[in-house]
Amino acid sequence: MSDNSLTKLLAVVEPKIQNIEDNRIECSSLKKVQETMSELIELGKISYQDIFNFYDQDFIYKAIKVGNDNSDLLIKKYESSKYLLENKNDDLKELPQFKEAIVYMEQLYQYLYGLNEKIKLDYENKQESLKIQELQNKYYNILKKDNIFVKDIDEFLTFIDLNKLDIIDRLNILIQINKSNIKNYVKTDNILIGNGIYLSDISDLLENNKELTEEQYINDDQDLDLNQISDKFEERIRNKKIYLINKIKELYDDKAYNEIIDYYKEVKKIIDIENEFRKQKNSLNKLIFLFKNDKSLVRDYLDKTNPKYKSCILKNLLDLETNNSLTLPKMCYNNQYIYVKDEFVVKTIYTYIDNYILVLGVLDKKEKLDDFIKRNKYLLDEILSHKEQINYSDQERNIILKDIKLDDLVISIDLDTLDVKVEEENGR
Repeated sequence: MSDNSLTKLLAVVEPKIQNIEDNRIECSSLKKVQETMSELIELGKISYQDIFNFYDQDFIYKAIKVGNDNSDLLIKKYESSKYLLENKNDDLKELPQFKEAIVYMEQLYQYLYGLNEKIKLDYENKQESLKIQELQNKYYNILKKDNIFVKDIDEFLTFIDLNKLDIIDRLNILIQINKSNIKNYVKTDNILIGNGIYLSDISDLLENNKELTEEQYINDDQDLDLNQISDKFEERIRNKKIYLINKIKELYDDKAYNEIIDYYKEVKKIIDIENEFRKQKNSLNKLIFLFKNDKSLVRDYLDKTNPKYKSCILKNLLDLETNNSLTLPKMCYNNQYIYVKDEFVVKTIYTYIDNYILVLGVLDKKEKLDDFIKRNKYLLDEILSHKEQINYSDQERNIILKDIKLDDLVISIDLDTLDVKVEEENGR
């Protein structure tokens, strides 16, 4: 077979990827702008005072300039509104300029909200275009090599579809890729078998757990629910892990790779649970906190909330310091497992880092964990990517819990604060 089909494909792809570096830079910059704008919008929901306190005032000025020919006038109006609304002199509140300032800030927020929606849409469109371009670039570089090896066939077929080849060229290329892959299969086990799992992941798992292949397991535990702690849970998940490892080895030896995927995902979940239990057992039960502007998110919430909800959070913190029972996490974010202490309608969010309990913040009444993660994405990404910046001092803990006694808190907690689990049907 002639290589002409492959040459034609490369010629089609090359002009499509020439500006990829410019698009990467543009998307990266636009992402930062969109994240900053979203953070500003979230703050503005609460109060215009939070807009005045936003850490990047220059960003607000730049946003005002977008699409406004009279931006200089609007910026002056913003500055005068800020002066009036931050002034503590009650006499100023009677001035018509004070009321105009409030109206202006309401209009400014609506403008910023609309601008944020436009930027978000622009970023999503450009990101989607870049994603396609990255796929084109990936296979352009693979197909230029002397020794072609395509690991993800489904992804490669998507790439082929993007370039709208005629049926003959398409068939010629697939035949050539198949021949080239067969040569490589005998040289590597790094083959994608599905769901982002490579054959090397399976072989590594079996190598790291080879002692379990010699252990016996009890069949009764194969339906064990991994999302709920039950009697003798640690013993039972280890038994299930032994079963899964033996099952995976059996399928691996039979080269039934596609049948391994679900077993592999389940045993990885067990390994994650075991690792989290290990963290909990090794924890010093000392509280540290996630900060924003020199104040923890927890203290910021406590300063603003109803006293009865404040008591719930304080009790949660005291309980975390004395807790010895194992708990399952609620979700994994950026390779870090997140926990929720949920006895009350307001809940405490935390995770385990370096033998400490890092308290991330508070879920307000009826607030979802996903919403909290989304709202504080920048802070969470920053702290999880730079754990060396974590403040391990007990100063914040002492500010929040100084002289707090558990007995005093229990008195102020009533039925309305409890997160009572009711049945969906007859138990209501």
